[in-house]
Amino acid sequence: MRRPVTYSIVDCPDGRFAVVAVSASGTAYRRDGFMTLAAAENCAESLGAIMAGCGTPLTRQDGGTRRAFPGLPLRPIRRSF
Repeated sequence: MRRPVTYSIVDCPDGRFAVVAVSASGTAYRRDGFMTLAAAENCAESLGAIMAGCGTPLTRQDGGTRRAFPGLPLRPIRRSF
């Protein structure tokens, strides 16, 4: 079984949302600019479907609550999903 990927939905200072996924190696991937929480959750669901196709589990890091990560940049770290 492959090592899991974790994700969080982040509140950005501009009122938008971002999805941040972290691989088991510690590499972070971020997708910004979601106007609503529902849009960010839809992105996370799509990512989960893609990861399931690869045999890699996707889990929510923050237990289902939204958190702000003020230290993360607002630009994408890497756009791969």
